[in-house]
Amino acid sequence: MDKSTASYRRMDKVILNAFTELSQNMQFEQITVQKIADAALISRYTFYTHFHDKYEVAERIQEDLYEAFTRFIQKEIPAIDSTKATAPEHQHMIDAAILEFYRKHAAQTQAIINIHTETIHFTGRLKSFLAENYKSRFPAHENLDLEAMLYANMAMTLSEYYINNINFSGNNMARTSSYIYAFLYAIGIHDEQLVQKEYEHFMQLKYPQKDITCKPHFS
Repeated sequence: MDKSTASYRRMDKVILNAFTELSQNMQFEQITVQKIADAALISRYTFYTHFHDKYEVAERIQEDLYEAFTRFIQKEIPAIDSTKATAPEHQHMIDAAILEFYRKHAAQTQAIINIHTETIHFTGRLKSFLAENYKSRFPAHENLDLEAMLYANMAMTLSEYYINNINFSGNNMARTSSYIYAFLYAIGIHDEQLVQKEYEHFMQLKYPQKDITCKPHFS
């Protein structure tokens, strides 16, 4: 069978979409080839002409999603760089861009985010990307490897929370960076000025109609 034809690619998409839909209501362990075939309205024979098993389906979703993510970031970073923002502000914009990507690809992300096998670990790949990007923005920081790992793990934990709760409001996305950088300050990373700014930003998001007069005390 010619895998380059439009009809073959369309059937691939049907199978991938069926797997994604099943993943919204059941764990990966519960999904079978028969269930995927039934959801896609195809025979098991047709399924096996496209994929070896459900693991290959999940791997394809992971690869397609990661490719879409890298294309998205490669497009966003030059635009963010052009703003001449400071390193922390630049990082905030990247955080928001990443969460926007998750919002647009919530179903596919949910389908694979909790699958951890030798070949499927989407969150691990994203953490590596986030850590490397962070290190490129703050190269002079002490204990940079640990700091970058803490940042990447916090960013992914908050992202997974929003993905799993389908709770993507604009304020929620904007608050994510505030949570992360307040934590980094609390353990001795980043300076007082940045956290003061984050506090004001967070309070504006939480209480947009109020005059916030109470300020955090830093010692």
